[in-house]
Amino acid sequence: MRRTSFLLILISLLLLKPGAAAPPTGRDDTPGAYRLIFRGCYSGTGTAVVTPKFVMIRSKDLYDDAGNPIDFVVQKLTLENHRFHDQVSAGGTTIIITGRVDPSGGSLKKARLNCTFTAVGTGYGRVIGDHN
Repeated sequence: MRRTSFLLILISLLLLKPGAAAPPTGRDDTPGAYRLIFRGCYSGTGTAVVTPKFVMIRSKDLYDDAGNPIDFVVQKLTLENHRFHDQVSAGGTTIIITGRVDPSGGSLKKARLNCTFTAVGTGYGRVIGDHN
């Protein structure tokens, strides 16, 4: 009986399709403008523009922990397979940024951009936003 139950459970697991929760829509809805929120060593808001090949990020009202304004502008992060990673200079600091752009589908009603960043010598942060 135990062997039969084990085999039934195993066969059921093998029949599950990976990614069945969010079937692909057949179109990429990630390009366009995004509203962003920054948290961590830098906090505030910003915008991003996603193209099929690049991500551009710009802060609007971004401040460090001491309340000083930060000019966070990243012109071209290469986008490959909906992911990006680069080391850039922003606000006079070296920034290591890693993230992705998720298309809508499943529980996501809009495309979403999220990334983490390290401001070398300053701290860490996270950026998240949704498609306008």
